Amino acid sequence: MVMEFLAVLADESSETPLKGVFSSWQGIVGIILAVVGIMMVYVGIKVYNGFKIDFSTSQNVPEEDTHVPATAKIQNKVKTTMPDFNGQGEREIIEWTMVYEVDGEKYKQTIPDNGYEKGQIIDIMYEPEDPNDFYVYDKQAEEAAAAAEENDEQQEPAEKNKLGLGMVVLALLLIGIGVMMIIS
Repeated sequence: MVMEFLAVLADESSETPLKGVFSSWQGIVGIILAVVGIMMVYVGIKVYNGFKIDFSTSQNVPEEDTHVPATAKIQNKVKTTMPDFNGQGEREIIEWTMVYEVDGEKYKQTIPDNGYEKGQIIDIMYEPEDPNDFYVYDKQAEEAAAAAEENDEQQEPAEKNKLGLGMVVLALLLIGIGVMMIIS
């Protein structure tokens, strides 16, 4: 029954109120299929060449870092004792106070222990508009990250992904169907 109804809708010669509904839309549907197919060919080739889409992580686009470099001096070790969350006694948290100067004004901040020693000079980056906004800057870690990134760029090209070929084949099929719908 459904097939008979669809046949009536596609038949332009019938004298029903819904005469040829599908035939007038056939060209538009064909164009849409062809365009989607062309886009799928592009994505399929990218996937075949190693492009990966990872939906498991979300990455924010970082804003431009306007922090400026400075040095800070480690002053005092601060030990805080608090109950252990496992219920087994107490935990000791060690932090350090550091002092840095911006435009003649001194700022004092507390940072977590990272093996610092009293009197040690460390590199920091602070925001000029709000000197209380700072972070400890580790030059060695940044240089190591840059070297690792450079090594990644020199590695062999990504492995070919056969899923990309499947996408291209499906896309060509869609393009073929779309073109046939436009022609007929």
